[in-house]
Parts: sequence; structure tokens; C-alpha cells
Amino acid sequence: MKKRIAALFFSCMMLVLFTGCSRASMNEQIAESIGTLGMYENNEPVETPKMKAEREVREAKEKEAQVVTEHVEKAKRLAASYDYSNALAELALIDEDYQDDEEVISSKIEFQRLQNLMDTYSGDIAHFSVKSLVVDPSLAYDNDDMSYYFNNWTLTVDEFKDILQSLYDNNYILMDIHDITIDIQNEDGTTSFALNMPNVPSDKTPIILSFTEANYYDYYDGNGLSTRLVLDENGEIRNEYTDAQGNTLVGAYDVIPIVDDFVEEHPDFSLRGAKGIVSVTGYQGVFGYGIETGAGSIREIAEKLKETGWLIACQGYGNSSMESELDYDGFVEDMEDWQNKVGSLVGDTELLIYPYGEEVMTGGAKQEWLLENGYQYFFGLWATAEYKEVKSDYVRQTRRTLDGYDLYFYGDSMKDFFDAEKVLNKEVRQPFE
Repeated sequence: MKKRIAALFFSCMMLVLFTGCSRASMNEQIAESIGTLGMYENNEPVETPKMKAEREVREAKEKEAQVVTEHVEKAKRLAASYDYSNALAELALIDEDYQDDEEVISSKIEFQRLQNLMDTYSGDIAHFSVKSLVVDPSLAYDNDDMSYYFNNWTLTVDEFKDILQSLYDNNYILMDIHDITIDIQNEDGTTSFALNMPNVPSDKTPIILSFTEANYYDYYDGNGLSTRLVLDENGEIRNEYTDAQGNTLVGAYDVIPIVDDFVEEHPDFSLRGAKGIVSVTGYQGVFGYGIETGAGSIREIAEKLKETGWLIACQGYGNSSMESELDYDGFVEDMEDWQNKVGSLVGDTELLIYPYGEEVMTGGAKQEWLLENGYQYFFGLWATAEYKEVKSDYVRQTRRTLDGYDLYFYGDSMKDFFDAEKVLNKEVRQPFE
């Protein structure tokens, strides 16, 4: 190459002497010949030390500017869900040389202004609870042995989407259950709970959402429901669903990805990135996988859930009523099974959703065991109203179940949130008894 450039240079020098060929023309001819045309300043055949130094400075500035842009965009995403503290913290990570950037300054001012407009909320906080959704009503409500169960205790995908839209339109917002408490440091070094009044946008009302029994039981298969959680090619949580023709599809066919997609489109439906609570049993695996054969997948999905704003709760290993169905020894065995077989995969949790809503006796031996083993948030059932109780060492809250039965029989109690009469699709369901 060097000999080739030298020969071309000699030829062009002769042209300069005898024809008046300029240096610019000479550079262009050489660059075109060796394939570097347009690559370097003035079509120099090679990058000079000065050009290299200038390029490196330019590229470094472009990289720094890109980093600033990334910080600002992340801060804006946080601010879109009212997480102004973390949005401002994200801007603080920007290099000091760029803190005077016009967009950085204007973003800081705007986030601080909006943060000051947040109000403390002291009203009731509804907790809505839903099970896996029916994708194909013709398979779920088809008069077979499972039809009664699905008709009464599930919603369809479309019904659930309508509820989400109504909640959003009526200015409700998803909130993390931990926001209802504040930690108090006692003189003896221990920590106690106290009722918190969370900061929320002035026009919003917080709610809690839970998705119970996210296990994907065997009887879902062939009945028009999705059969497991999966991570798609982008690492996002989706569902695997087999349609009536036997085609296996991957998409948003159940609660988690539907909520994820809705919040992606409407980030102001989530307070500081909150999604909801996902509870699991263990007797038929977790997330559609066997505990032993699918341990890796269970761990990956659990981590992704936590990363994207979901909390994981225990619902007992065998989904047995903890007060009336299990004696003390059976209760302890059931909970230890969950902790050893399920908790070891999805992580420790302080959240317990009582199977069938049946709470253990307050002050009894079972509650004492739960408190000693780190459980602090307990969720029962109450179909038509809200209830929460914050004690120094635990929290109780009731849930409203979202399913065909409750929308049909208790729809009037939900009118502040959505119109149950419009949501419930009676055309695809069996009559309610």
C-alpha cells in the first residue's frame, strides 16, 4: 500500500509540475484510488496525527452528549410515573460539566415543580384481586366440568382490559402496598409500622392490584387460558397460549403482560413504577413450570417481575384454608413447604395472600408463627368495601375479587371504579345462579 501511495504521489507531483494539478486534486485522486475518498479531511490519503486528535476529541464529546441524553430520557420516564425523587437523582448522575445544559436545567426545574404539586392521600385504598384470564370464552364456558368454575371465578381478557381502561379514565393509579406504611425507629433499636399518607398526584386515587395463583394449573390447558409465563426474545414477560386450532402463541394473554403493556402506554397509571402483587402456591409448580424441572425459568421470571414493579406473595403451598382446614402442625408444614420449595426460587417475601381469603385467628399461634417468620402484610377478602389495619408489627388489608360472580352480584359496589354491567360480557357466559 505504501509503495502504491508513493507511486501515485509521484505521478501527481509530475502532474502538478507540468499541468498545475492542485494538492486538493492530487489528494482526491489518491484517495479515490486507494478507497479512502471522503474518509478524511481534505481527502488526505491517511489520517494525520492532528486529524486523529481532533477526531478523538469530537468522538469523546459525542459520547458524553449521548450519555447526557440517556440520563435525561431515563429521568423523564421516571417522572412520567411521578417518581420525581429518582428522576432528580438520575439527573444528578450527569457529569458536572453538563449540569448547565439547557435541557438538564429545565428538566430539574419541571420535576421539582411537579413534585411540589403532589398531595398527601388519607382516604380509602381499594385492593382489586384477579385470577388468570380467559382468552377464548368458547373453550372456557362450554358446559364441561370446569365451566362453572371459570364462569364464576374468572374474567375474560377483554373484560379485564375494559376495567383497566375505566380505572385509568376515572383517575385511579396503581400503588405499591408498602406505601401505606412508614417505618418508625423505636428507642430500643426495633422498627415499627405506622400508617402512612402517601404522596400522590392531586387528581389521582391510589389502588392496589393483585394477581393470585399465578401458577398456571394443569386444568387451564385446553380450556381457553394461557398455560405459562415466558420471557420473549426481548426478555419481556409474555404468556404462552395454545389456541383452539392447536397453535402455540406467545403474547399478552394474561394479567401481567396486559398490565405491563398498559403501563408502558400510560405511565401515569403507575405511581413510581408500581404494578401489583403476584401470589403463588406450589403444589402444581410455579408460573407454569415444575419446581424441580423448571427452577431456572422460575428464578428468571421472578427476577424480571421484581425488576419491572411487581411484588411476589406467598399463598401457601397447597392453597388450603389456613384456619379451618389446617391444624397448627399442618399449617406449619404447608408454610415451610412454600418457603423451602417456592420461596427458594422466587425469593423471600413478607406478603401473604390468604387462600380463599380466610385469615388466621388474630393473636393465635398461627399468626405468631407468621410474624416470627417475617410475614408482615396479610390480605383477606371483603367483596364490597375497603378495610385496612396498620399495627406496629403487621398490616391487614381486604381485597375485592374481580371475576364473573362478583361483577354480576356485587356490581353496584364497584360503580365508583367501573360500570360492571357494561364490563361483564353475558353473551359469552353461562347464566349466573
